[in-house]
Amino acid sequence: MVFCFNPVCIFSLLYLSNEAFMDKMVILDLETTGLNYSTDTIIEIGLIEFCVVGGTPYITNMYSGLEDPGFPLEPVISEVTHIHDEFLKDQKIDWNLVRKYLLEAKVVIAHNAQFDSSFLAKRKELSDIFPHWACSMSHIDWSSHGFKTRALNYLAADMQFINPFAHRALFDCATTFKVITPYLDELIKSSYESFNRIELTQTPYDLSNTFKSLGYRWDKMLRGWIKSCKASNVLEESKKIEELQKTTPQIDIKIKKIPSLDDSFKSIQSGSTLDDNYNQNVT
Repeated sequence: MVFCFNPVCIFSLLYLSNEAFMDKMVILDLETTGLNYSTDTIIEIGLIEFCVVGGTPYITNMYSGLEDPGFPLEPVISEVTHIHDEFLKDQKIDWNLVRKYLLEAKVVIAHNAQFDSSFLAKRKELSDIFPHWACSMSHIDWSSHGFKTRALNYLAADMQFINPFAHRALFDCATTFKVITPYLDELIKSSYESFNRIELTQTPYDLSNTFKSLGYRWDKMLRGWIKSCKASNVLEESKKIEELQKTTPQIDIKIKKIPSLDDSFKSIQSGSTLDDNYNQNVT
């Protein structure tokens, strides 16, 4: 099944009074010239605004815009996004409209929000606004719901629909809207909670499947296993590793505080880097 917008869902609420709406929320997605927010730039933005009425989320507005970066795209970017230089020539995102969306939103949601928020934090047009961020990749415990991946388009496939234009911003927003709808309460609640990262190093290879079963993933840079969890669950998670240490005492465990997305956004706005503010040791 291919995902498509339901025009009734999009437009039926546009004629209701503002008083009928609960708080507005926004789903946001970016396409960029690369992965480094310090040196790369935004070439496309997608925004979907929605409200929850009677327990059901309804799309109430949307926007998509392209922006000319002023230089040719790398071939790999065009290959992934299907955005080409001729599409971008003389294009400009309406940053005043983007400001309006973000200022009116109680929560701004993105799939891998650390990526999207870091690029937006560098925009001078947004230097005086401080949205509350929620990450649909990390603030929903997908594994506990039976999913084996957090990747957006694989989540969609597991839910029996396809994003027909992956890596185009507005379609990724629509896909995010559809996958988060059953878990929206969890997403919003988790976005206000504190998170820690558990790092495991000096781990024997024969325990790889054990770590995977506990929800850890391999980090090449660390050369160890990592897992993010709510601060309130750290003690329970630590006990599981302590059990493994009884037979494999060389396993080293570190627990580090993960700055909130809101704090990271403000830090980048102020000129700091993520590395300056990330991973304060807890243990």
